[in-house]
Amino acid sequence: MHPIYWHRFPFLFLVIPLILGIIVGQYLSSFPSTFILGVIIISFFLLFIIQKVRSGLPFVLLTFTGLFSTGVYLSATKIPAIISGETYQLTGRCEQILSPGKIVVSSPHLCTYLQVPDSTEITVGDSLAGLIRLYLLQTSHNRHDFNYDNYLQHQGIQAKGFPTGEIHKTGHSQDLYSVCHSIRNNLVTKLQRVIPDSTTYKLLAALCLGCRQEITPDTKELFQNTGMIHILAISGLHIGAIFAFFLCLLRLFHFKSKKSRLILIPLIWLVACITGLSPSACRAATILSFITIGEAFRQETIPLNAIAAAAFFSLLIHPELLYSVSFQMSYAAYTGIILIYPLMRIKKMHKYLRPLYSLLCISFSAQAMTLPIMAYYFHTISLNSIFINLIAVPAASFLLYGGIMLLALPGFISFYLSYIIIGLTHLFIFSLQQFSKIVINLPDLYPTVTHVILFYLIIILAIIYLITRKRQVLRFICCSVSILLVFHCCFTYYIQNRQEIVIRNLYKQSAILLNYKGYYAYLKTTSPDDGLSTYITANHLQALPTHEAFVGQQIKFIRNHLSSSQCSISIIDHTNSTFSHENIVIITENIYPPNFLEFHPRLIIMDNSNTSHCTKAWQKFCLKNQIPFFKTSEVGTIILKI
Repeated sequence: MHPIYWHRFPFLFLVIPLILGIIVGQYLSSFPSTFILGVIIISFFLLFIIQKVRSGLPFVLLTFTGLFSTGVYLSATKIPAIISGETYQLTGRCEQILSPGKIVVSSPHLCTYLQVPDSTEITVGDSLAGLIRLYLLQTSHNRHDFNYDNYLQHQGIQAKGFPTGEIHKTGHSQDLYSVCHSIRNNLVTKLQRVIPDSTTYKLLAALCLGCRQEITPDTKELFQNTGMIHILAISGLHIGAIFAFFLCLLRLFHFKSKKSRLILIPLIWLVACITGLSPSACRAATILSFITIGEAFRQETIPLNAIAAAAFFSLLIHPELLYSVSFQMSYAAYTGIILIYPLMRIKKMHKYLRPLYSLLCISFSAQAMTLPIMAYYFHTISLNSIFINLIAVPAASFLLYGGIMLLALPGFISFYLSYIIIGLTHLFIFSLQQFSKIVINLPDLYPTVTHVILFYLIIILAIIYLITRKRQVLRFICCSVSILLVFHCCFTYYIQNRQEIVIRNLYKQSAILLNYKGYYAYLKTTSPDDGLSTYITANHLQALPTHEAFVGQQIKFIRNHLSSSQCSISIIDHTNSTFSHENIVIITENIYPPNFLEFHPRLIIMDNSNTSHCTKAWQKFCLKNQIPFFKTSEVGTIILKI
């Protein structure tokens, strides 16, 4: 039995209140920031006064309050002072190129996602000016929708812009990111010049330099189907492989002291810079830096504390990273390797089997901790990826080293050497194609946040039990499993007895669905691809027979009018443009407001099939008559309980 000394993980207990504060801060955007700042100052001032007392309840509470308030303050959503849909003179600097024609422009008070023609030649560091029509981000909290505006907001972007005229370049300035971007472009050009095979060039550009834009859809799909898509992004796998290579070089030149490893820190950060300072590369470099510093200056290094320290400082600088899927997956994988892999080690093993077994254990450890996140975001779990990693990881590492050699050697040598790399690349892709025929997946998984939290609680308790072997921990595991089972049964009962109408946000289309106690029917749809299949699958719904009208227990739908014991709803379109006295009215297909004053519903909803002119007319009507008004183009998919 091994006791756990919690004081050895200080950063773990610092990062937890910071994360909680960042999450809560998303819902306190209207809260006075000066009050939060005051709480932070008072908390840390009191901590400074009692700094000699490093333990006890007051110290813990003040630390928690200070870091929690810091997270709230950092993550509070700042709404830009613009009118959505209006044209502004925008002057700013290109900070990032997401893909051809899609750039991020920063100005003193605004960070904008800007769509420009693909033919426009813009590089990172260019100063830009022009007339831009700006729109506020239209975020959605519906977990069954992928909302690109949510993604942009979590990248620190505040608005979307579309040029109304020509974008002018007014200058160019250099910073670390633009210099790295320029170096990477030059290296990509060299790879393209020395590798005659386009497939190999595109794969090595992704593996070595993080340039995934040119990867063909077929190749991407192949890596996704085999669960190897993480190989195409510069991550801990790539930075770790390069770190191991540098470590071997140090040993080769007889630098065996742990302090001599400090020279590797600038080297791995140089690699991160050359690969474009991607968040995943920076995460890996940060973690390796903390581990290297810890090993150099302390007799015993706690890798888990190094990971927590890297997460703590990353979130202090960029709190929006918490909502990045790659951030969550990376830290879950690192934590899994550190916590689970040591428990799977076997001391006595044949020396030729040891590397294979270690690779299998590392793959399992990383995947075990990422499974709940994969199920939550991607709704499927690939089980065969654990075994595919046995071939894919060594092959990808070998191709990575080969790509670095091609970049480092003179062009004429790299050109002839590239034919060996081309052969290995095609062999690697052929192997993945064979593995892709063997699919071992768990599809259609739709866990809630509560499911994910309970799963992680069980995993962490299981790890603690395997370390300590305490019966009390085993009781906690049984209790957690029981809570999970009870919650899942209650949640299943809840979703099978829901009664609601779903109004999907579709551009220039309508999709309105009725969910009635485990069955569904379309009340209106104008698009074959309405995006509601995810909602139907997640709620385990069965289709009702298609009819223009139906009557159920406590519910009736006839001629676009639905009535239940809770409310009455009318769908207005060209087949039914009569404004009756319903509680809730859903406007579709550009039907304009009536002229008579007797029409006064409790709520008016507009889907995205209406034009902006029609929407403005209804906004004016609702403002005049003091009627609550919502539109899917602003709030996303709307769900009405009936």
